[in-house]
Amino acid sequence: MSDFLIPQFQWNSLSYLTSRAGRVGTQELTELMESESLTRNHFTIVCALAEFGGMSQNDLAQRSNLNRGHLVAYLDELAGRKILERSVDPADRRRNIITLTEVGKKFTAKAIAAAQRSEAEVFGALDAQQQETLRTLLQLVVSTDGEAR
Repeated sequence: MSDFLIPQFQWNSLSYLTSRAGRVGTQELTELMESESLTRNHFTIVCALAEFGGMSQNDLAQRSNLNRGHLVAYLDELAGRKILERSVDPADRRRNIITLTEVGKKFTAKAIAAAQRSEAEVFGALDAQQQETLRTLLQLVVSTDGEAR
């Protein structure tokens, strides 16, 4: 049984346990984003730009798995904070390329570090092999719901 009292259903529920681990494992990131009046969706956007480089809004919507309509508002907020910038695509002047600014690169590094610290704390109860097994299993589950990498 757990060290804290929760109903048996939750203690045995994979959905509940992964959700709770996710909340605790992203606590520092969530606090950082909230202190900046930003959301996890903003974090997803800056991570996609950091990993894949500048891209069109359509590509960014696809890479971040965000609705294109909602994406525009997130981009406006991030641009207003000088975290990203839009520039005309020289190959197709009808579209913009979204890139991180230097401020955005620093912010992204800070946010990723916060996420990594929380995750290390939560999953530190597992050894490296157990963490990799869990990661592989969760990736398998997520890939079956249409969010495959």
